[in-house]
Formats: sequence, structure tokens, C-alpha cells
Amino acid sequence: MSNDSELMKYNDRGEKAISLVSYIIMGIAGLLALAPCMHVLSKAFSSASMVTSGQVTFFPRQPQMETVSFILTETMFLESLMNTLIVTVGGTILSMLVTVTTAYPLSKPKLKGRKLFLILYIFSMLFYGGMVPAYMVIKTLGLMDTYAALILPFIIIQFNMLIVKNYMEGLPESIEESAKIDGARHFRILFSIICPMSVPVIATVSLLYAVNYWNNYLHAMLYTSSPGKKTLQLFIYDTIYSAETMIEKLMTSEATNVSVEGIRSATVVLSIIPIVLMYPGIQRFFVQGITIGSVKG
Repeated sequence: MSNDSELMKYNDRGEKAISLVSYIIMGIAGLLALAPCMHVLSKAFSSASMVTSGQVTFFPRQPQMETVSFILTETMFLESLMNTLIVTVGGTILSMLVTVTTAYPLSKPKLKGRKLFLILYIFSMLFYGGMVPAYMVIKTLGLMDTYAALILPFIIIQFNMLIVKNYMEGLPESIEESAKIDGARHFRILFSIICPMSVPVIATVSLLYAVNYWNNYLHAMLYTSSPGKKTLQLFIYDTIYSAETMIEKLMTSEATNVSVEGIRSATVVLSIIPIVLMYPGIQRFFVQGITIGSVKG
């Protein structure tokens, strides 16, 4: 008995040591990941002299809000943000509508031609036509410089649809059969029964779509040209790589405590706020939706 108790104590000490080392490693990794973010955040709220002289590290020096005020009032940040919000919100809603209405019938083994449809979706997921054909399609349809050009290419992402399909395959058939006995049709069953039961995966895939629309830079660059349709990602690109324009605006404005590097940092900080605010609300669904939707079927 004494040997067994000593062995158990030894194992407990070993597990505690491993846990301690794991926490230390994860803490160091977290700090390394957080350090660049803190540096950018500090420069966004530090005075121009501190930023220009390179004295800003991980905490603001001589804190000020003039840089943020300059971006919000003297640049097209708000217009670009509105364009991105329109594309993100509208695109996510349309994408989820198409994704759910596609995944639901494909989750039914009795659907005629189901295997063929799945093969086509998987084939199109693995083999992409390329940038030039996509550009020609958008131009031929007359969608250049419109919101539709930024939404339609991502109206359905095959991987996201397969996640939702696999999740729906794991839902009990008895509930649908009971609804059919009560006279409910397929659309009523889908939106009144299946969707409420699929909230975790719907929330997860909605976040994936929203982040995809929010970060989309290539399509905005290819399909839009007018300043009124410029999205936030294009604005960030212009802000980071067009220092001359920023200097001209600084010279003609009354902002005296603003630097070009501070403007770049503040633009990045402001651009991630909406996604950061949205993520905690659906974080509890994220892991559950991905794991369940990826192992069924």
C-alpha cells in the first residue's frame, strides 16, 4: 500500500510539474502574440514626438486622442467603414441563407442526385477557375464597381456549406417526421425547427463568412474603382503605403500632434474594433460548431 501511495504522489507531482510548464509556455506564447498588438495600440495613442523619435514600445507615451480624431474627421475612414459594413452584413446574411438552404437538402440521404451535387461542390472547392475568368464574369454581368461584385463571389463557400450539412446530418430525424405529421412543409421545418437546433454551427459559419467579407482586399481592388465604393481594407492599404498623401493632409490640417506612423497604427486599431466586439458574443458557439460539424457524416 505504501508503494502505491508513493507512486500516486509521484504521479501527482509529475502532472503538476507538466501543468506548470505548460502554463508557462502558453503564457510566454500569449505575451509574444500580444506584444505586436500592444506596440501598434501604443503608437496609435502616443504623441507625434514620441512616435517619431521611436520611444514608444508597449505603452503609450504622452497619451492623446488627436490621431484618432484626425482619422475620423479628416479621412475617408468612416465612408470606407460603412462600405465594409454593408458588404459584411449583407453578404453574411445572403451567404448564410444560401448556405443553409443548400446544406439542408444535401443532408438528406434520400435526395436524388445527392452524390453528384456533393461531387460538384467538392470539385469546385478543390479546383478554382482563376482570377481572370472571375473578373471576366463580373465585368460581363455589369457588376463592376458595385456591392454585388464584392458579395456574389463569396455567396457560398463550399467548406462552410459542408460543415453545416454535416451538422444537420446529426440532428434526429424523429423531430422532422413529427413536424411532417403535423403538416409542416420543408421550409417551415428548416426555419422553425432545424435552424434553431443548429444555432452553434450557424453562429460559427456566420463568423467565418463575416471575417471573410471583412478582410476581403483582392476583390475590392479588382472590382471597385470609385472612392465612394472603397472598402476599409483598401483604405488601410492606401494609409499604410501612401505616406505622401498622409503628409499632405497633415500639412493642410490643424492636427499638430499627429504623425504618419501614428495614423497607420490608429487606422489598424480602429479597423479591428467591430470584429473584436462581435467575437465574444459567439465565442461560446465557435468550438462546438466546428467540432460537431466536422466529424459527423
